[in-house]
Amino acid sequence: MKIIFYINSMAPAGGIERVIAQHMHFLSGKNELILITDDSEASFYKLPANVKHIYLNIDTKLLLNESRLKRIFKISYSFFKNVNLLRQKIKEINPDCVYTAHPLNLLKVIFSIRNYKKIFVTEHASITGYNSIYKKIAFVFYKKIKLLAVPTTLDSEIYNQNGIKNEYLPNPLPFYPEETTLYKNKVALNIGRFTDDKQHLLLLDLWARSNAIKEGWTLKIIGKGENYDKIKLKIIELGIENNVIITPPTKDIIEEYLNASLFLFTSRAEGFGLVLAEAMACALPCISFNCPSGPRDIITNGNDGYLVEVGDEVGFIDKVNLLTANIDICRMLGKNARLNVTKFSSKKISERLNYLVDSNFKTNT
Repeated sequence: MKIIFYINSMAPAGGIERVIAQHMHFLSGKNELILITDDSEASFYKLPANVKHIYLNIDTKLLLNESRLKRIFKISYSFFKNVNLLRQKIKEINPDCVYTAHPLNLLKVIFSIRNYKKIFVTEHASITGYNSIYKKIAFVFYKKIKLLAVPTTLDSEIYNQNGIKNEYLPNPLPFYPEETTLYKNKVALNIGRFTDDKQHLLLLDLWARSNAIKEGWTLKIIGKGENYDKIKLKIIELGIENNVIITPPTKDIIEEYLNASLFLFTSRAEGFGLVLAEAMACALPCISFNCPSGPRDIITNGNDGYLVEVGDEVGFIDKVNLLTANIDICRMLGKNARLNVTKFSSKKISERLNYLVDSNFKTNT
């Protein structure tokens, strides 16, 4: 089969892009894959050698210093230019399946293709975290496409309740290293884009209020994004410059997990939460807010980590204090975490993905 992957960009070093790259690897063995992106940048993650990458070269800058009217005009112009170019490519390639992610990307595909039964959407965010416009697009157009795959059980239930057929497809583990952390370093790790949803400012506040610093621990935050300056300023305001490290994304991420002893996660909304599964694969215990909707599918509270109710800052600090003062509990939780997370193995998810694609789109050939 010919499968088009349409994504606005594969350049970011995020969990969504990592999962999409893995999906390409899973499907590359017996299919012809074409990646179409709006930008002209290479993928941060390695793609299969047989993937053809087509760049639409769309200018996505929003002219933030210009008037609102000018920004609206440029966004509208870019959208319809985007649709026109995408329509041309889809017509030339004549794919059996068009894979995309995110409601806005789906809207572009909807305007670019006549046969909606060729569309495959994989969701990577929680519907609860979308704004009203994205929710409207999802609830209207997800009913029209051939296949919708969602990474969490809560989102699957929500779509089912709204009459939208979907398939549960959790994100795959990108690795399951033979080595695990040895809990030698008093390092608590956090990985994620510097956006409001990740709540890094709250994480820093909780860290400063905990006993972790007195216990000799360091918080290491890996990521980049629009809130970088706010995060740096917050660290200075809290006076914890000597106890927090910020580094950019790295392709050597396994080493970062292995050199830590604890993983902290403060998102207020999350899709799957792949970094939690990655941390657990390296035997790291995780403390996470029980935000909608992925963490509850990954962490078994009290068995392989801790889920804290959203907004319970004292409860989160209590768990940080518990684990930073008791490395033996970290080891016990980490051992269970490594065993439990195998349900997200690449082999299992690859088999499931190939089955879904074959059973839904082979009839189009």
